[in-house]
Amino acid sequence: MEVDKYTLIVRNLQEVVGDDELQNLLKKPNSSVSVYWGTATTGRPHIAYFVPIIKLADMLKTGAKVTVLFADLHAYLDNMKAPWSLLCLRTKYYEAVIKGMFRSICVPLDRLHFVRGADYQLTEEYSMDVYRLMALTSVHDARKAGAEVVKQVNNPLVSGLLYPLLQALDEVHLKVDIQFGGVDQRKIFMLAEKYLPHLGHKKRIHLMNPMVPGLTGGKMSSSEIDSKIDLLDPPEFVASKLASSVCPPNMTAEQGNGVLAFLKYVIFPLVPTKIGLSIPRTPKPYFNYNEVEKDYLMNKIPSDSLRSVVTDCLNGLLVTIQDDFKDPKLQELVRNAYPTVEGNSSVNVNLEEVPTMFTNEKPTILQEIDNRFNDMPKITDQSILLDSFEKEFVGCKSLLEKRLNQTNRLRCLWSVTPIGLPHLGHSIPMRSLARLSRLYGVYIIVLVNNISAHLRGSVSWDVIKQRGEFCRVILTGLFTALGGNLNQFSCILGSDFQLHSEYMLNFYRLVSLVPETDCLISSKLSEFDNTNHNLDTNIINNNNEVINESSIRPSTLGELLIPCLDLIDTIQLSADIRLASIQQIQKRQIFQSKFLRHFPNSFETIHLTHPILSSLQAPNNQIGDLSSFPPMKSCPLSSRCTGPASAKTLAALIEENYLPLIEPPLPGSTEKSPLPGLKRRIKRAFCQPNNVDINPILDICRWVLIPDLSPGEPFIITRSEKNGGPLHIQSQSCTLNEWDLLKQYYSNGTLHPGDLKPTVEYLLSVQNIHSLANRLKQSLPDWDELMLLLNDAFPLMKSHNNNKVNTKLNKNNSVLNKMGHKSSSDNHHQEQQQQQQHQITSSEGCFVPKLSDIKMSSPSLPVNPTDELNPNRLDIRIGLILSVKIHPNADSLFIEEVDFGPSIGKRTVISGLVGLYPMEKLLNCYAVFVINLKPVKIRGIESQAMLLCASYTEKSTSLLKVQPIHLTNQQNPILGERFIFHPFIETSNSSSLSSLWFREPDQLLSSKTKLWEQLCPDLLTSIDHYIEWRHLRLGSICGNKWIIVSDDVPPGSTVR
Repeated sequence: MEVDKYTLIVRNLQEVVGDDELQNLLKKPNSSVSVYWGTATTGRPHIAYFVPIIKLADMLKTGAKVTVLFADLHAYLDNMKAPWSLLCLRTKYYEAVIKGMFRSICVPLDRLHFVRGADYQLTEEYSMDVYRLMALTSVHDARKAGAEVVKQVNNPLVSGLLYPLLQALDEVHLKVDIQFGGVDQRKIFMLAEKYLPHLGHKKRIHLMNPMVPGLTGGKMSSSEIDSKIDLLDPPEFVASKLASSVCPPNMTAEQGNGVLAFLKYVIFPLVPTKIGLSIPRTPKPYFNYNEVEKDYLMNKIPSDSLRSVVTDCLNGLLVTIQDDFKDPKLQELVRNAYPTVEGNSSVNVNLEEVPTMFTNEKPTILQEIDNRFNDMPKITDQSILLDSFEKEFVGCKSLLEKRLNQTNRLRCLWSVTPIGLPHLGHSIPMRSLARLSRLYGVYIIVLVNNISAHLRGSVSWDVIKQRGEFCRVILTGLFTALGGNLNQFSCILGSDFQLHSEYMLNFYRLVSLVPETDCLISSKLSEFDNTNHNLDTNIINNNNEVINESSIRPSTLGELLIPCLDLIDTIQLSADIRLASIQQIQKRQIFQSKFLRHFPNSFETIHLTHPILSSLQAPNNQIGDLSSFPPMKSCPLSSRCTGPASAKTLAALIEENYLPLIEPPLPGSTEKSPLPGLKRRIKRAFCQPNNVDINPILDICRWVLIPDLSPGEPFIITRSEKNGGPLHIQSQSCTLNEWDLLKQYYSNGTLHPGDLKPTVEYLLSVQNIHSLANRLKQSLPDWDELMLLLNDAFPLMKSHNNNKVNTKLNKNNSVLNKMGHKSSSDNHHQEQQQQQQHQITSSEGCFVPKLSDIKMSSPSLPVNPTDELNPNRLDIRIGLILSVKIHPNADSLFIEEVDFGPSIGKRTVISGLVGLYPMEKLLNCYAVFVINLKPVKIRGIESQAMLLCASYTEKSTSLLKVQPIHLTNQQNPILGERFIFHPFIETSNSSSLSSLWFREPDQLLSSKTKLWEQLCPDLLTSIDHYIEWRHLRLGSICGNKWIIVSDDVPPGSTVR
């Protein structure tokens, strides 16, 4: 019975993907598989639809649960065929004819489930998966998947890229085991196989029936009238079309013989097995198709006989359907659903009109904004408002006057994508918005576009709400600190309304109108594309990683479609004014001018630009030839990076280029205030003397500090008396303002970077009671709450093997507890004494357990996989260099005598530092050594340890620089003290160490293990000048001392 089910299901299929899974499902007791078949409700169904209908009937005979999907939303994405106003009618037509087809082959309808795509494809759950899949799928793969089902034209619409993704998701949200379709959908099925598991969905089984050739050859298509037989064609039309159909001798159904294909896939599956099929001018009935084909190829059956029998059988099938459509209501439905075909319609249809919504219901957050907006006082004095706007945005007055003739309230929208932490540059637009919020009739909306951050590949879907919430709290605090009116302000997340059905339908409406090139030009992808908009050249690997060898940035469909979402944001939020940088505005205006007109009741949004801060440092270390600096941008936290060490190093370098308003404190830091790391970043910022054209520090003065001055308040530069004393900069006329004077003083050398930088640092810092940082501190939640929000938004890294190792440790501890448990108080006291004997005390009073008493692993035992790359297998010790001399047999080598204290003694170390580091500086230095590497003879003298050094290439000279790693006298170095790698610790109390990494070193590292070679690529200096290996940091055992390199050593320097 089980074999019969399988045979019935796969009969006449061209391909089965997941055959083993299908057989396993059918072997289960009381098995009942579920399958769905979908059809886009575009052109009129034709006779070839009987192929999947008959196949579904086979599946019903096995007890399968069959769902028929009327894919109206898919049809809408194929805008070249019909607008939504017709699709609703066509869906009804499809339902009527397909139900008739099932009845014509005697399939009871009560065993079938019919569903419209719009019934579930606009739910939040489905929309969520659409976004997730868009963020993952490359443009190349999306285009490839739709190549057979989406009409291919020059400059295609982006809806053709989205179509395959929706079909792939249908199998998930219809909760079926099997998706069934034509072989022309194979590439869509393969897209589902490739990407859906990455979203956490299981692979489905995919069944494909062959495509029936058209009557004129090629594929039978609804859009080619001569190639098909319509389900409502009268008998004489059917006979006429088949009489002129292509039925060449010596051609099989698979080779394109449409008449034989009807026999094979439509007629013979319905032929009673005991009666067979009688064909004119043949001596006997045929009981299976293979016999017919054999005789036809041997010229035993005339082609006219085949045409005749097919005509009779097809007309017999169509009787039931055509009887149904004698109903006047269904006849009217046909005329209205296909007016261009029938020539008349009682429904007025504008093919250019964008359809109306399914529902007028708005998302809750947008309804709240509408209520607050309507309750807000109206604009009472247009002149005051216009002057205020003109002061903030020069040249906007005439645009606003026109808009004020149409409304007495304004909505201003500014959006931010929370890729990283909110930074000082965000205070520029927020200051303007805060000032405008004090005017009657101006409502401010700040959109934290967390879904766009996910589409850009910057934020995992699991944390988009947490990321958005953290940024919302910071930006709301910033708005308050800048004196904004909270009664006329809303800060919302994209996820608050971008999953709503109204939003998604508008999005689908738009993508069915927008060509790919328009999306490309308006997206950020065009900044990286040097291929004249040829998206096929974009490359992406399976891990969504950029292939650095190419100058072309790989693009996902999510990135490409961001301009569409951006325009829908404008429409949904009814923005009168949108604020952005000049680069964003230019692209936004082009896109809006082309596509906003398709949305009724929408109005032209006014686009205003705001200044942006420059990056603090030059990109790619190229300063000499720079004509401008890139803008200050947020970036993911390097300390929370989950990628390779190179990605973390890159993130750390980018981190130094901006000023985050809030960031996690460094290990051991007690700083709990806004703008942490201000001193370090300002100190390193590019600030060339006399250069007023490219100067990030002057930009901060111009756009952040000077606008913060009260009317008549001077801008004061603190200088020593030696340098001329404090410099008061105050406008004395209407021709020169504070910025003009500051620029003048700096360009002529009156003001030096050495005086400007400390002033900027002080004015921004919490030490200045009037600073933005101080006001922000008062308007934000307390620090502990902020850190909880930040940790949720930027989760700490998790070690892949922590759970396994901790489980093993817990089991070992459990065994030890059972073995060592004693109930008497005497034994308990004895245990305490033993524990005290097993402790040593550091010079800082920190109790540290002996490593010899922690038996996590033993060098004499095989090393488990978790421990293979543990950097604490290295024995890193502090040694005092007692003497240094040149190697007698090598002029490039030093020989150092190093004292490691009484327990280890003195050792000879050879280092290749001649010409790279002065001999006198090595003498009496407390340096850091690895002492358990296998001793090696170098030019006749044995080296018994290795001096660790940081090496880098100096920017200005391109010369290799090397600095030995050492402790300062202020750190109280102890001879022979061991240093180990710790997981990052967020507080100053670092005495609690992770048992995963706390272990004895190997007694001697064999060169065969290649451990040192494997550790080296990830052993680097951090942005904070620590020595780090991946997510571990080098410090003393109790964590009260950390190895810190000098400020001259740049982040990402190698440690060897």
